[in-house]
Amino acid sequence: QAAKATVSATAAGKNPNVSYTWQGARNHGANTMTGRTVTSKTGQHSFTIKAPVFSPELDANIDKSRFAREGSGAAYEEALQQAKYDAINGYYTLIMYRNKVDVANQAVKDYQGHVDNVKAQYNVGLVANSDVLAADTNLADSQTNLVKAQNAANLAEANLNLVIAYPTQTSITTAEHDLQYKPYAVTLEQAKAYAMLHRSALVQSAMAVKQAEEGLKAEKAGYLPTVGVEAGRGYADPDGYFGTSSKSWHIGASATWSLWDGGQTQNKIKVAQDTLEKAKEANLAAVDKVNLAVQQAYLNLRSAEQTIQSTQMAVNQGQENFRIATLRYRAGVGTNLDVLDAETKLTESRNNYVDALYNYNVSISALEQATGIPLDTPVGQGASIIANSGAVEQLAALATATPAKK
Repeated sequence: QAAKATVSATAAGKNPNVSYTWQGARNHGANTMTGRTVTSKTGQHSFTIKAPVFSPELDANIDKSRFAREGSGAAYEEALQQAKYDAINGYYTLIMYRNKVDVANQAVKDYQGHVDNVKAQYNVGLVANSDVLAADTNLADSQTNLVKAQNAANLAEANLNLVIAYPTQTSITTAEHDLQYKPYAVTLEQAKAYAMLHRSALVQSAMAVKQAEEGLKAEKAGYLPTVGVEAGRGYADPDGYFGTSSKSWHIGASATWSLWDGGQTQNKIKVAQDTLEKAKEANLAAVDKVNLAVQQAYLNLRSAEQTIQSTQMAVNQGQENFRIATLRYRAGVGTNLDVLDAETKLTESRNNYVDALYNYNVSISALEQATGIPLDTPVGQGASIIANSGAVEQLAALATATPAKK
């Protein structure tokens, strides 16, 4: 809103300016003809309208404020994108920790089942007391891990409430119980091209360059004249303050041209040129930063995707290994350590699988933020937008057309 108001305020300098002036006086003195002391009053007032005709500095400042407005809009869009990412990240974090609570609960159940089995065998003299102690220790550790997991989930819920501006004690029910894997079919080239055309951070940096260009024009305008026109109507009354007994009008034009200002304009131009170069460098840096953000999110996405497959396989194998180790121990051909190790590895695999799903989904959100997917697009549905945008072809066409413009 401030940027919009600045544009209006600056552009108002092109509008006609209407003014009213009044001057009155009361006089007391001797009449030179009669010698008598007399008191008189006089007044005059006028209306004047002025308008600029040629003002290059004003024109440049108007354009500069317009580019500033567009840059502010892009900055606002960027802030909304960040807020969306923070909310989604907090949402996925909550689901992740709740899934880890489920993993910890399952570990407690598995260890409890093994403790019951060990004690049953100990009571009939099939195993030593050391097996009971080891099983109890692992059960206690799993219960401690469950408390830690529940605390982490509660903290994640409070953090999400903070992000979405809810009271921190609000209970949140998520739409999904588990994190899901859904393929995200885009290429790195498509993602980078889409980001170059749609990321609001690049619009913001490009508008900063435009502002600097107009700022340079405004300073160079110091070498140019300004031209304006004006017209007016005046009234005067020798016997009153607001009379109209005497009327007049005028119309005219004026031109102002600074022929020498001691080098002030020259030095202001140098400052503006330096500002422009810095803005151009910042714009190039913004392009590199966006490209890097897209590449990082994309590579993290593909890495997590591969990890999902491997950790899911590890979970399946771990479940089978734990089942076999438990049966072997019950049959008296396996050791207590085999069962405890199998459960430890199974719990680790389950947590790794949850982490992989979390990293995958968060990477999708990060990629959609980095590419500038529209805010109203549900997370995970940006792949079709990127793939069908034709951004690669548009960017190639722009790159081909740019030399021709020069």
